[in-house]
Amino acid sequence: MLPEIGDRRIADGGPAERDRAGRRCVVALVISLPSLMRRDTGHGTPPDSTATGTIAPPDGGDVPTPHRGRLAWWRLRSWRKDVDVLARVRDGLQNLPDSADEDDAPASESELARPSESMPQGASAEAPSPSADPAIAAIRHTFASVAAAGDDAAAFFYARLFVRSPELRELFPPAMDEQRDRLFRALARIVESLSSPEELASYLTQLGRDHRKYSVEPSMYETVGAALVATLRTFAGADFTPAAEEAWVQTYTAASALMIRAAEDDSAAAPPYWPAEVVEHEKHGHGIAVLTVAPDEPLRYEPGQHLTVQTPRWPHVWRPYSIACRPREDGLIRLHVKAVPGGWVSNALVHHTFPGDEVILGSALGTMTLGAAENRDLLCIAGGTGLSPLKAIAEQAVRESAAGRHRQIFMFYGARRREELYDLRDLWRLSDAYPGFQLTSVTSDDPAFEGMQGNVGRVAARYMPHKDCEAYVAGPASMVRETVRVLTKAGIAREHIHFDDTLLASRQRVGSGT
Repeated sequence: MLPEIGDRRIADGGPAERDRAGRRCVVALVISLPSLMRRDTGHGTPPDSTATGTIAPPDGGDVPTPHRGRLAWWRLRSWRKDVDVLARVRDGLQNLPDSADEDDAPASESELARPSESMPQGASAEAPSPSADPAIAAIRHTFASVAAAGDDAAAFFYARLFVRSPELRELFPPAMDEQRDRLFRALARIVESLSSPEELASYLTQLGRDHRKYSVEPSMYETVGAALVATLRTFAGADFTPAAEEAWVQTYTAASALMIRAAEDDSAAAPPYWPAEVVEHEKHGHGIAVLTVAPDEPLRYEPGQHLTVQTPRWPHVWRPYSIACRPREDGLIRLHVKAVPGGWVSNALVHHTFPGDEVILGSALGTMTLGAAENRDLLCIAGGTGLSPLKAIAEQAVRESAAGRHRQIFMFYGARRREELYDLRDLWRLSDAYPGFQLTSVTSDDPAFEGMQGNVGRVAARYMPHKDCEAYVAGPASMVRETVRVLTKAGIAREHIHFDDTLLASRQRVGSGT
């Protein structure tokens, strides 16, 4: 998770916004903190951390060092127990009342929540729900205090982390000002659409496997957790009660256990990262390039997922990019990249990468996959390079049609101007090969364009053939939010609308990286 969406911090809002953000984001902090570690793949595995701290197993003791014949603490926990802890936090946050003045606060993020995540009908905004958990309420208040501190809290967290374990500093990019911004920019939107604890646990296991590329060791989770608790205690003040600390520790311990077990289980089946050779590099103008890369070993993924990329030019920096093709027999992977102003990795990939160069790939992540559609028709709505994951999903659906699963695929592909619709030729070929694929091109700022004009999400909501579709949305974050809103208003059930939550939280354009 690489938090890079917008420039406003949570602390910029008023009391209602901070309180609402605290309610939504406490689980996101548990997820995002470990993922902020970065690994330089050219320097081998960093030294093990030997520090101990406050994040401990449920029995309250220090994290034990594994010995021969003795199970580590995370192996003494079950998947169900960890999911139950996440469920308690998720359900507890839902049962908390909103602030009395929340009606005056922006509500754009809440429009993305699934129905099960909204306030129960009839819940009072004046007094706590009878089922509200005091410890979960304390989590909400403590996080709101830390979020209000903004840069000061982030700087304190990293200082605490590096003073305690100086060797961890080598895992991070040199420019820590941007890294400090990421700590809180990740929080507002990361888990809004993960509607169940099981989904959240599934994503955590993916994240744990992905963190192997950073050489994250189990002891590092404990070190990060200790820095988290110290930051909460410092900035939350009296709100950081013993009940709040226990709830934070239990939640962090559950998330860490899921991630550590997944990383250990994956170590016998897959490498921590994949060196890959760039075999083709096509520039399409307007700062867009399509890269075809060949991993040294097979890299398993599902259409609709993304992976992270590191370039030799920026060895500490990883950026996420959606995979733009279905799994191929030759193992090649295609990526659509748009150079973002000031984007380190995107500019390196578009302007300074050539066939024969090497990049490093992380494992596949994401839950926006074709499996949820079952046999329903597909409605794919893409803005700009957000086309990449939807093209992979469409290609997979076409492939499955050969096995007897015939579905209609309605693709709405939008950009500002005609020349920015960079992949029309491939989409036309797909349409010629599969009669069930219907392509509608849309521009928002090109009066001379011969096709549809307007906002691609609104055009799709108006001209979609029927409401019983499985909808997939990718593109700029504002476009995704608007499209989810208009599709829901047009009658598509919210549970049938999918987008990549992590990429939406990571940056301004879903599918393009930075």
